[in-house]
Amino acid sequence: MKKLLLVLGMVLSLATVTACGSTTEVASSSITAEQAQAYAESYISLISDVAAQGVDIAANADYFETYCGIKADVMTAAVDSFNSAVDEIGTYQGGVSDVNYSQDGNELTISGTITGSKNKTANVVMNFDMTDGSMTSSATNVNYSIGDLMTMAGQNTILGVGTVFIVLIILWGVISCFKIVPYLNDRKAKKNAGTKSSVDNAVAQIIGNEETQDDTELIAVIAAAIAASEGAASSDGYVVRSVRRRY
Repeated sequence: MKKLLLVLGMVLSLATVTACGSTTEVASSSITAEQAQAYAESYISLISDVAAQGVDIAANADYFETYCGIKADVMTAAVDSFNSAVDEIGTYQGGVSDVNYSQDGNELTISGTITGSKNKTANVVMNFDMTDGSMTSSATNVNYSIGDLMTMAGQNTILGVGTVFIVLIILWGVISCFKIVPYLNDRKAKKNAGTKSSVDNAVAQIIGNEETQDDTELIAVIAAAIAASEGAASSDGYVVRSVRRRY
């Protein structure tokens, strides 16, 4: 509140030539070049002070609308635009040059150039409703030199081209991975096939050994049984040539 009263006190002290407290003058049918200069300087000073001191615009909306003829949303947009420009041009040095104004029915437009501490300039354009003298909008636009524009264009170009190359590199990597996948699949398939073959061979050997051992024992038992049935003392005279199993 103290900050706001400080701003309002400063502005109201210049009521005869400033924005706040002079809305009836702005609402007149026409203005002079001197009045346009005074309005530009006073309103820009107000916006600059509110921005610099960080005044809570929403909390003091009634004061801005009552004493300055500026609604809270209009002041908020004006301060935000001014702050964005100040980031580029530096601290506002005061004063307004190259003030121009034009009227179209009940709409009054005043523009002027301000200078920042970085020796850069910005153009402030303010619109007023002449029926009640209220400010309807305010925008601060940085005046970029050809060098600044070329620098920004170069940065944007580098950023755009760099982004494209990065995306292409990522796509190249993904496509390269597609070539590796079949190789890995073939390698895995061969490994699985080799493992299965080894297991099958081992099983076949085990079964063969078991069958050989089983047939040998069976042959000996059969030969002994035949020898016993014939009354022979041993089975050496008998030869079993084949064994057939029935399951």
